Amino acid sequence: MFSSKKVAKKDAPAPAASGSGKFDPKAADSLYESLMDPDDPDLLSMEGISKLCESLELDPSSDVRVLVLLWKLGAVSKPGNITRTEFTTGLQKLQASSVDKLKSLLPSLDPGFLDRTQFRDFYKFVFQFSREGTNKTIEKEIIISLLPIVLDNNRAPHLPHFLKFLESTTHQRITLDQWDSFLHFNHQIKEDMSNLEDDGAWPLLLDEYAEWRKSAAKA
Repeated sequence: MFSSKKVAKKDAPAPAASGSGKFDPKAADSLYESLMDPDDPDLLSMEGISKLCESLELDPSSDVRVLVLLWKLGAVSKPGNITRTEFTTGLQKLQASSVDKLKSLLPSLDPGFLDRTQFRDFYKFVFQFSREGTNKTIEKEIIISLLPIVLDNNRAPHLPHFLKFLESTTHQRITLDQWDSFLHFNHQIKEDMSNLEDDGAWPLLLDEYAEWRKSAAKA
């Protein structure tokens, strides 16, 4: 799951993070029921999420705001789904019980407004939500598609290089530790790798990325 997106300027104030007006629990329930699968009324699948995205005029395959919305709604129980309780409780937290109120929140869903701690939590959520079934790892091709949606060169200056590296590596699946460590790597290691220490405690995947960068620089 989951256009180029505008990244909010760090010094710009975030738009209002909740809808205006009083929250209506009945309206929130009605919204959920309009999206749910009749065969599984307690779980909103990707089909239902796609219906919501269509109403919000968002592309669920490429718009990062879809992921931010699901994160803010608290979709943590099952990858690729959101439970009825998570959906309605999340709507109450956002004070948004209708599609129109959710639309009013769209500007606030730009991940550029998240501080580093918030973004780390969101980034980890993206991996967990994007898993399939009980798998604890994600196929490399999916990771290659996800990273440019979730990250930009400001947060991850290594991103362009790392994507090329992933295309060439023999690793076929990516773990949460590797995913999470890549973000830390961007926080700590300069894009030119000049401050990388040989004894850094990085996952093997990132050690191999560092060696790949060294080899590429010599070529």
